[in-house]
This record gives sequence, structure tokens and C-alpha cells, in this order.
Amino acid sequence: MSKPQLISSVQNPRIKFACSLRNAKDRRKSGAFLIDGQALVQIAIECDVQIDQLFVDDESTLSKLPRQIWEHTKVPGTFLCDQFPMDKLQYGGQSHSMIAVAKSWSLDLDSLATKRGPKSSNPLYLVLDRMEKPGNLGAALRTADASGVDAVLLSDPICDAFNPNAIRSSLGAIFTVPVAFGTSQAIEAWLQQQRCSVFAARVEGAIPYSSASFDGPTAIVIGNEADGLQDRWSQSRFQGVSIPMMGKIDSLNASVSTAVLLFEAVRQRNLKPH
Repeated sequence: MSKPQLISSVQNPRIKFACSLRNAKDRRKSGAFLIDGQALVQIAIECDVQIDQLFVDDESTLSKLPRQIWEHTKVPGTFLCDQFPMDKLQYGGQSHSMIAVAKSWSLDLDSLATKRGPKSSNPLYLVLDRMEKPGNLGAALRTADASGVDAVLLSDPICDAFNPNAIRSSLGAIFTVPVAFGTSQAIEAWLQQQRCSVFAARVEGAIPYSSASFDGPTAIVIGNEADGLQDRWSQSRFQGVSIPMMGKIDSLNASVSTAVLLFEAVRQRNLKPH
């Protein structure tokens, strides 16, 4: 690998461009996003995410990425940054020795059909409706990865899937789990095509989640952190499921609810003979 170019000024155009990617509008406009930290960069490269620029604080940082990864990827620009430009790239008190600019990819529903790997005969999907907080989105993606869901569908999302905070809190799951977004109507139609039973997490008119059957093709819908699902996903063709609450607080964090319901589905499926 050739010696990285040195950047010593915060006014460098590459630094300015990378910093602009903290903003959702600039991410959409440029088709690029940021990955903070060596561990996430490594996962991204292993998952064939296209890395366009790589900023490091020391040449020795590059040696921390396994050689076999470098042998199978070509990063167009690798830059060694002095303290001030590297500090400029950081965000929210974080301190990373490696930050990457990566190319975003299509997240429309049709893109799911092009994902590599065998298609499941008994898929499990997670639908996050109007998810707003990047931390909750990232945590839900981590749970989706851990529970082996086939895809995460973002219904009318408020939070950008390529938000750096969502990527960090996902610990790289954004790269390992297929993700798509669309309107609630488009996602509902797509799930009908997949012949999925749809279970909506809500309080009113719901059965306890442990009484639901998640055996067949299934989609579990989790609502907005502040407002839940309200009247969305309330049609009779959707089964409401609830998590019984034993205390005085009447709701759980959205990412926690996601974990409870997904792993109940996994538990039920593991009980079936193979």
C-alpha cells in the first residue's frame, strides 16, 4: 500500500466534504456517508461496502486492518491527518483513529430482491414505523442481526439509516442486515406479496405476545418511540400483540420491545423440528 497523503489544514476540501456528511441533506445529495472507527470500517469492508476515502491519525493505524482485507479492496484515497483536521472530523466528544467516507446504496424495497444469499422459506421481517432516534434504530439493527431477521423495513422513517449515530450504535449491523425503506402502504403491499402474517406491537386490542404464533412468514411492526403505532397498522388483517407490563410504567423503549418480540419469534421457531 502506498504512503498516505498528508492533510494538515481543516480547510482542506476533503475534510470539509467529510464533515458535511454529518448532515442528512448533504448525505442524500452526495450519496455518501461516514463510518467512525476502525472496527466499523473493518466490518464495512468485509461486507463489500465501497470505501472512497479513509482518514487516519497515524500510519500505524492502517496496520491494524488485517492484510487480507486490504488485498481485496481498493480505497481511492487514504489520508494521514494532523491533529486539527482529525479533530474536525470527530463528533460529539468521540475520538476515533480512523474515519471513512463510504458510498451509500439503494434502500428501496426492490433492492431486497437483489440481495445475495439464499432466500428463506420462512422469513422473519422487522418493520420499524416512523423510527426517529438514531440510537434506537442502531440498537434495533443490532437485535435484528442477532436474531437473524431476513430484512429490516423502515416505514416512513424519520431517522436517516446512514446517520453516523445510527451506524455507530448498530455496531456495524447496518452492513450485515438487509435494510429497505418505503411508505407504510408500500411496505404493507410488499409484505402481502411475501404472504407474511403481520404482528403490530400495541396496547389496545392486542393479545399477549407469548400467545401469538410467529412460526410462518412473519413481520413484526414496532412503532415510533414517542407515539407508538397509534392508528397506523391497525387494520383487522394485522394482529396486535402486547408485552405485559408488571410495574407502573406502561411502555418499553422501542429497541427493547424489538428484542422481546424478535427473540420470542426465534424461540418459537427453534422449538419446531427441523
